[in-house]
Amino acid sequence: MPRLTAGGYRERLSSPGKTEQPRTRTGREPRRAASAITRLARWYAVAVHGSRPAPGRADDKQTDLPSPMMLTDSRPPGPAFRRSAAALMLGALILISGCASPSATSPASQSPSAAGSPSASGPASPAASATPSSASIRRLAADYLAIARPANHRLDVEVDGFGDHRRDDLAEADADLSAEAATELHFDRQLSRIPFPASIAAIAGALIRANQSRIALTRREARSASLARLRSFTSTHKAADAAVEVQARAIRKALGLPPPSTS
Repeated sequence: MPRLTAGGYRERLSSPGKTEQPRTRTGREPRRAASAITRLARWYAVAVHGSRPAPGRADDKQTDLPSPMMLTDSRPPGPAFRRSAAALMLGALILISGCASPSATSPASQSPSAAGSPSASGPASPAASATPSSASIRRLAADYLAIARPANHRLDVEVDGFGDHRRDDLAEADADLSAEAATELHFDRQLSRIPFPASIAAIAGALIRANQSRIALTRREARSASLARLRSFTSTHKAADAAVEVQARAIRKALGLPPPSTS
């Protein structure tokens, strides 16, 4: 019974006298390897089971390797032949896989993002400290006083004028209230621009909200049509002043400042 040797198999794969030149296109290599593996699998089925596989598609060309048994020999192949055929097929598969797969260390196989990006385990940027330093607190306190002092001074003048006019001069009293609302609104806008840390920014936000409620009330007072209507807002305005005082004391404490004498 004729045997198919390794040398005969290599001669079957490539024509004698022709040397396969390396190709620059790597896209055809996987297809050639897959085709060779398929042909090896067909040959192995013939070698082990003694029969050719069932006919394939109509366009399947007859490129199978010759059967290792003569057609007149009906004896099944023995265990030694199966082991030899399996070893030959395994060696050919390893050889084809090694030639077809690209090198792991090839520069072309490296991803541009992996080669150009910094390592994920590199040093991360330091996070901002949750507790501000004493020097930072002093700077923030100075920024706060720079807007609170002039605002409080203007409010003192406007509140004193309202106290004088609320009894007998409705127009002047309404003007004083409108000036108070404008001063408080300007203070809120300046306060919102100070870069407080998160803990103090929450207090500043609460102060702004309380002041906005007082501004809305002051503007309603300024639209009063009579002195009696104007005086009806007295208790409500005092409650709004107290709510602002609570938040003003809280932010001054956070900034290391003494409590305010006025809002």
